[in-house]
Amino acid sequence: MSSLIHSLNRCLRIVGLIVVSLTLTSLAWAQVQTGRIVGSVYDPNKASLPNASVTVTETSTNQTLTVVSNESGYFVVTPLNPGIYTVNVTSPGFQTTVVNAVEVQVGQSALVDVSMVIGEATTSVELTSTTPLLDTESGTLGHVVTNTQIVNLPLNGRSFYELARLTPGATLLPGGGNLLRIRANYTSGTAISGVRGRQTTFLLDGVDVTDHHQGGSLIQTSVDALQEFKVQQSAFSAEFSHAGGLLNATTKSGSNDFHGVLFEFLRNDKLDARNFFATEREILKRNQFGGTLGGPIRIPKLYDGRNKTFFFLSYEGMRERQGLVFNSIVPTVAMKRGDFSASNLNRIYDPLTRTPFVGNVIPTTKLSAQALFYAKFIPDPNTASGTFTYSPSRRLDTDQYTVRLDQSITDNHRLFFRWSYHDNRLNEPNAFPALGYAPLNTRGQNFVASVTNTLNQNVMHEFRFSYLPALVDLTAYGQGTNYNNLAGVRGFEETERPGVGNSFPDFTWSGYASLSGSAFDQRPKTQDLKVYEWTDNITWIRGSSIFKFGGKIRRWVPLFTDSQQYVGQWGFNGFNTENPSSPAGTGNAFADFMLGLPRSVTRAFPADTFGGFGNYYHVYFQDDLKVNNRLSLNLGLRYEYSPWLKGYRGQLGTFDPTSPRPIIIASESDQIDLEAQFAAPTAYNIFSNLIQTSSQAGLPLSITSPDRNQWAPRFGFAWRPFGDRTVVRGGYGIFYETENTDGRVNNNIVPFRLNETAFNDRGVVPNRTMADFFLGLPLGSFTTNPSINPTYTKLRMGYDQHWNVGVQREITNDTVIEVDYVGNKGSFLNGSNAFNHPAAGPGAIQTRRPYPRFGASSYLSQDVASNYHALQTKMEKRLSAGAWYLVSYTFSKSFVHQNAPATGGNTAWEKARSDFDIPHNLAVSFGYELPVGRGRRFLSGGNRFADAFLGGWQTQGILVVRSGRPFTPIISRDIANIGIGGQRPNRTASGELENKTIERWFDTSAFVLPTLFTYGNSGANILREDRYKSLDFSIFKQFRVTENSRLQFRAEAFNLTNTPSFAAPNTNVDTAAGGRVTSTLSLPRQIQFAIKYNF
Repeated sequence: MSSLIHSLNRCLRIVGLIVVSLTLTSLAWAQVQTGRIVGSVYDPNKASLPNASVTVTETSTNQTLTVVSNESGYFVVTPLNPGIYTVNVTSPGFQTTVVNAVEVQVGQSALVDVSMVIGEATTSVELTSTTPLLDTESGTLGHVVTNTQIVNLPLNGRSFYELARLTPGATLLPGGGNLLRIRANYTSGTAISGVRGRQTTFLLDGVDVTDHHQGGSLIQTSVDALQEFKVQQSAFSAEFSHAGGLLNATTKSGSNDFHGVLFEFLRNDKLDARNFFATEREILKRNQFGGTLGGPIRIPKLYDGRNKTFFFLSYEGMRERQGLVFNSIVPTVAMKRGDFSASNLNRIYDPLTRTPFVGNVIPTTKLSAQALFYAKFIPDPNTASGTFTYSPSRRLDTDQYTVRLDQSITDNHRLFFRWSYHDNRLNEPNAFPALGYAPLNTRGQNFVASVTNTLNQNVMHEFRFSYLPALVDLTAYGQGTNYNNLAGVRGFEETERPGVGNSFPDFTWSGYASLSGSAFDQRPKTQDLKVYEWTDNITWIRGSSIFKFGGKIRRWVPLFTDSQQYVGQWGFNGFNTENPSSPAGTGNAFADFMLGLPRSVTRAFPADTFGGFGNYYHVYFQDDLKVNNRLSLNLGLRYEYSPWLKGYRGQLGTFDPTSPRPIIIASESDQIDLEAQFAAPTAYNIFSNLIQTSSQAGLPLSITSPDRNQWAPRFGFAWRPFGDRTVVRGGYGIFYETENTDGRVNNNIVPFRLNETAFNDRGVVPNRTMADFFLGLPLGSFTTNPSINPTYTKLRMGYDQHWNVGVQREITNDTVIEVDYVGNKGSFLNGSNAFNHPAAGPGAIQTRRPYPRFGASSYLSQDVASNYHALQTKMEKRLSAGAWYLVSYTFSKSFVHQNAPATGGNTAWEKARSDFDIPHNLAVSFGYELPVGRGRRFLSGGNRFADAFLGGWQTQGILVVRSGRPFTPIISRDIANIGIGGQRPNRTASGELENKTIERWFDTSAFVLPTLFTYGNSGANILREDRYKSLDFSIFKQFRVTENSRLQFRAEAFNLTNTPSFAAPNTNVDTAAGGRVTSTLSLPRQIQFAIKYNF
């Protein structure tokens, strides 16, 4: 509650800023990124009728806009909020024509052509519009999800973004990193038409609410607060930026009548199935509750806001206790005593003598005291297959608020304001019970204001402002306890972060589940993100053209803190206990651990605030031209000046190997900010002779010169060559990606980052142990070869070229089929370019690097390329006779060309299937009102009692079946001796199995270890995980309470058939766990009940 009060106080301050911004512009219309009604007026002979008066009225608010048809009889009414409208057309000598129930959808041009009838204007002709099946106005590919579908389709977690999967070309894949943790109700992997998911843009009421740091949306909104939702895939207007798909949603506004909803969704584990890998049903208790209220603002005897002032309020809360299933490959009890005599384990060798341990058992006297301490945190196997299965409960509490105000000052002057707020509080368990839980919290807000003015019949002006602050706070496991000190580990005395304290280290063992205190994401950490956006648009209607032009200024300030592995990352890969002369079939990573002999250990200073800031300036021009009644063209050009971010307090740099001072740090003077990071004073003392400033080097403060060539042409067409039931559509456009903020400004260069990794080298007697791996020397002593990740001084901004061509065909009055070819080519995409990997070979790694003064280093680059080709089809039946459906199918190929140093050093480039290459993707959604009850086919004459229980039931469902994602077989050890994991084996056969099982998903015998000090030849993403299959289903009924209120009961099942979809197996081909599947992509069947009261 305190955080909410704090946010409300912030809101009052922000309102002041908004008011100042708005006073600088003309008064204007409220709705943004909305729709329009276009059409032509004809006389009875089909001749154009100019100067006809066209009045459009929103039925729920009685707000009107009036325009006059031009000399060609053409008219445009814009901007219009999604909703239902009445179009009234009058002209002297003709009867008044009224077209009712015209539906305007988000981002859509609704076509209304009117043929007038000669007669008195006092006589009217009334027509009822039907929502057009064909898009005859543009070449944009997309799909609108209506309000009815949003609130009625079964949505797991009530996250409306999941509805994107109904669209051809869109695939929802599981997110990575922290996204599922800090925004557990959003899936990050929304790859649309071959573009990486983090480039997907999320618009809410026309403003960008995308998390441009990790991907996804920073603002969560209740589905009952939404009016409509549209997925735009390709060739959209020059008004829009960014390269990925566009998820465009609008919130509801109030109306002249008070309307609202109260709801409670209840779910628990009593009716649920258990996870495929769990021994018992996991805990689940979820309550989602809330309500909405909208209407006119009325103060008795003081103010009546009907037809003028409207409000809409929304609140949704969730309290969830979700059982999770961790199925971890862990060492046996015997192995934690040093006994590796089990028949399925490799032979282990004494690293001091290079002779086999007798009986494959490590003597007690050689066991590491530090390993024995940390081994106590590793659970024992509890399944017949030797894994540890654990089903703890994850605790998630969320609150979401939306406040919207709409004000009609006059018919031509209108105002809009919205405040959205969400607060997620997650307490997440570790896969190993001894490490307990760690809090992960996120909070975001969005303040939006817009004014628009209809200047005259042909010119409309719109201005809007948005401010979006978001904060993420992630805590480490065991935070506050110095475990290294308790274990007797030396070398980490200087790494404690002031005011935070120590936490549990991270341990990795090849072939076994990791023991992690920070989940390898450098927790504890924070993300403090702020976005300011000013947008100005003018729409000018002239002749048969709708000109729209304007611009946007966007200020982006992402700031972060993290731990930088300050309590240590310990890596074990089995090479200390292998036979160095013949490593195949020998060595065990956990045996290395029990001896206290890591392959490598990393320590670091923790990181204080780092990040970046920058301003972006975009302008565009768009002409939607009606060439004739059969052909529409969409012509646009966008220019984006998006200079590269500057580093916070100068924390940004590049590397020039030709200079005696090759590290160049951003600074406007000859000095760098040594107070910016904890590491800076120590690191500068060590490396000052290698450092110069950007001012001295003649480089800009951003280090990277801006790309001034971001021109983005757009073209689209819609052509009806064969009558009114067929449309040929197509388009082409260039779309620029956004800068990856976990790259250039991610505190990745000395002296701001000081981490050091020490190794036990292959082929020599190890002298570094867990007790004192850094040999008693202080932090910085081993950083003679720092790892750096500089940026280039010249980079192209990544961009995608989209193109599509296809046909829409209306096959019945309520059914349409569409077939499209869709292509996409990505150029200069974000990646990394390794420049200091060693050549494969024996001996110390460092001596084989191109630049021995530095460690493993990569330029943060823009040199990844991609391509995508797809056949996208859909068949849609609009609601009629109580039924609707949408069938979407995509057949596609997606490839990427990127740097892959583990396959062969610095110059290894590899073309492979992309991580989101999904050849086949089928999505079917449907709704059906059962024909039972009064006025229906069955029991039409039944009494009220029978109708109350048997009549009026409806069903809704979503079926998704798609190919599995590709994965890459790798080896667990450093055969090439280059200090890089994920090396490839040699491939001797396909690796595919005809009869896959979870114990043997692929044929590991088709892959063999390469010869020592060489690379394998196996490629990336050559095998696939299991197909994904899921059927979500709901059934509900509404009971009439009063004339204007209904009570709805609903039951929903997610993964109704309880069909498991298996995740990728363990990919290490040289371990006993290789090829074994231990988790599922799909949830087990879950049942949910709900009560909704609509009034």
